[in-house]
Amino acid sequence: MIRTRPQSNNNNNNNSNTSALQQWVHLDSQPFNQHNEILNANHLIMVAGHSVTISGHLQDAGEDETDWYLLPYQKGKGLPQTILAHIREGIQLAAMDPRSLLIFSGGETRATTGPENEGTSYFRVADAMDLWDEGMANGKNVRARTTSEEFATDSFQNLLFSICRFREITGAYPEKITTVSFTFKKTRFETMHSRAILWPSDQFVYVGVDPDASTGFNLEEATKGEMENAAKPFQEDPYGCHTSVLQEKRRMRNPFHRTPPYEITCPEMKELLQWCGPNIIGKEKVPWRMQQQQ
Repeated sequence: MIRTRPQSNNNNNNNSNTSALQQWVHLDSQPFNQHNEILNANHLIMVAGHSVTISGHLQDAGEDETDWYLLPYQKGKGLPQTILAHIREGIQLAAMDPRSLLIFSGGETRATTGPENEGTSYFRVADAMDLWDEGMANGKNVRARTTSEEFATDSFQNLLFSICRFREITGAYPEKITTVSFTFKKTRFETMHSRAILWPSDQFVYVGVDPDASTGFNLEEATKGEMENAAKPFQEDPYGCHTSVLQEKRRMRNPFHRTPPYEITCPEMKELLQWCGPNIIGKEKVPWRMQQQQ
């Protein structure tokens, strides 16, 4: 039996839906690596993802919670405003350094949304809200120096996988890294993740950006939750794969059973990518440490 969907006679409704949806990418949109900008890149700017888009109308993604897939504990706490602030900060930082590569990092973390990833969601919001030429970014070719990392399931993988993504694109590892996320995650990135991969502290910068308290965000509450639910587990398990708590988080955040290709595309990182701790990996197994010794 062939069934046909009845056509709606509500022209007004159809017109309103059409006007609500706008085309974000055009033939004259700046293509990636338009003028070989990435050939001389040496600075990785990584924005860690926190959600995926679930709406076809993203022009108000900086304030409308329905544009994002949010879990109950994430609602009413200014997450749309935070995500927008993180995207903007990444773009402005990239505008200040023509040798930077901006990477939005985050995988397909929610089974309910289908195979939508956080990294690409952030890029789409930047397109939909036309953020590429705001402020200092005007005329700085930031869109041509921006891409996504689409496999990370936690903050450690945001950092580690983005380094490899940089290597995939430029053919070399970054000389410096700037990370953008919440202020309360600074300790996790600076004293746990970067140390676990033996990244030089003088080549790592952390930029914390929080929403205003008027959005419902509570820094004290968030900091307490960070210590209990993330910092403590990573203190015991620096690589996120030794304890059942962090193993389960990664399993739950990889519902589509994606396998990152980075052991193949970044062979120098293979031992680090496989390292599970709990002891810190040796310097001779990390490519950027080996480069320093040469």
